[in-house]
Amino acid sequence: MMTPLVELISAWEAYASQADKPAVADFCAQYTRKQTKKKKDKSGEGPAPDMDGLISELIGRMSGIHTIYAKMMMKEWPDIELEWFYLLNVIKYKKEARKTDIISLCMMEQSTGIDILNRMKKKSLITEKNDPADKRAKLISITDKGNELLYKSGSSLFKVSYILYHDVDEEDKQTLIRIMGQVHARSRPLLAEGRQLKLDDMLTERYGKNALTEVDIAFAKLVKEREKMLAERRKAEPIDDIIRSLYK
Repeated sequence: MMTPLVELISAWEAYASQADKPAVADFCAQYTRKQTKKKKDKSGEGPAPDMDGLISELIGRMSGIHTIYAKMMMKEWPDIELEWFYLLNVIKYKKEARKTDIISLCMMEQSTGIDILNRMKKKSLITEKNDPADKRAKLISITDKGNELLYKSGSSLFKVSYILYHDVDEEDKQTLIRIMGQVHARSRPLLAEGRQLKLDDMLTERYGKNALTEVDIAFAKLVKEREKMLAERRKAEPIDDIIRSLYK
């Protein structure tokens, strides 16, 4: 039988082999969560309802808040578009790249990205030339004017990030980055491969033929639990307070 100390050391070795930057605080938090889950599984207690949905909603809300701040910034430069920053950033790192590659890295639709790049070209933020390896393709590079705009807009967006996340503990930031980095790394190729598929087909391909039934059952259960919770709490609490409490 494994002693508690050996179990702890083994857990650390498993964690350290997967983490980019192993940190004691991060390991302790992860280990505690796993132990709590084990206790719940043994007791028969179900998991917290719809954690997947709450994560998605929180990410969506934070994205919305970031967009609001970014639009406040954009008022300083009414003749530019927010997407220009993300495209310019990729172009600068790539130095020279095809339009399709730049657009894919920015997670945009090709037609939308090409329209935006054309507007950027008219503003002399980028230049293009024929690709020696493929005469049908164009290679995009950033101009001095593009570099200047990239720095100015990047400085303002950095202020947005500072306002939103500066007060978050450093260890928590590392944990968030690790988790979201893993999700992003797993999701990006799936999205690239499944753009032409329906969501139902993607679910079935990834989780098996019973996935759609399981998802339908889980959603019906979620709706039932949410309606029950609202019916019990709205008698004593304002609905806005109930909604806010879902994300704490």
